[in-house]
Amino acid sequence: MEGSPPPDLERTAELVSALDSPLRLQILLLLNDSPHVVHQIVGKLGESQPLVSQHLRVLKKSRLVGATRFGREVVYELAEPGIIDVIYELADLATLEEARDEVAARRRGRTELRSGSGAAAIVDPPSDVRPARDPGLLPHTPDPTHD
Repeated sequence: MEGSPPPDLERTAELVSALDSPLRLQILLLLNDSPHVVHQIVGKLGESQPLVSQHLRVLKKSRLVGATRFGREVVYELAEPGIIDVIYELADLATLEEARDEVAARRRGRTELRSGSGAAAIVDPPSDVRPARDPGLLPHTPDPTHD
């Protein structure tokens, strides 16, 4: 029901905490494509092995990622595929907020221009940057003389 808290706020907080890292989000998106071992994740993301392993531990503890040992290697896979939809929803929300902030800033800028006491001034450009021929002149108008 809308407006009522989720039934398990502890689990919700755990998931939100696990998603609080761009690197962990990248790992989840990578594992959504296919299971990977640590060295594959390291190679694709360009991060150090200890850092990737640390983030994988967080994701595993939060039960978003599962791990299966095959000999000397551990294969990591996405345990909660629905989390990918959540990541995309959050990304859409962030983009929407960014766009909203940009529109608000533009509106504030226009309001400041309208309510400000300053006026735009037309400044004559220096003569060394004036075009030889003024494109706004009618064909029969003589060219202006330059200083």
